[in-house]
Amino acid sequence: MNKLAYEFLNSARVLHWQWLRLKAKHDELETCLLPGAIRYDKDKVQSSPDDQMSKICAEIHELELEMAKVQRRKFVQIEKIERAVNDLADEERTALTMHYINREPVPKIAEQMGYSESRIYQFMDKGGAQIAKRL
Repeated sequence: MNKLAYEFLNSARVLHWQWLRLKAKHDELETCLLPGAIRYDKDKVQSSPDDQMSKICAEIHELELEMAKVQRRKFVQIEKIERAVNDLADEERTALTMHYINREPVPKIAEQMGYSESRIYQFMDKGGAQIAKRL
């Protein structure tokens, strides 16, 4: 498949991975807010609990805003991919939609469509080539 088409089709997945990384950071920071998670007796310089907690809350809020932005970008990108894929032949459209939008693995797509895995890759390559021409 053409590199440009592959990057375009895979862009929603990349955004999803970016969102997952942000979510992991978010969840880690949230655990710091649990009772007993912040130990001030081990700090070299004592500070009030409110200072540390408000800092963590601010970081969590920033991460939530960033996660929302990434989610919106992912939604827009999925719509672009759907528009590009909708003009393809049935088999190509189905294979690309299942793989790049629904994130299905190729063996599962092959089983559902009743073709071999290599044939699914052929459909995806042919569809990707047609998308690349339009990009």
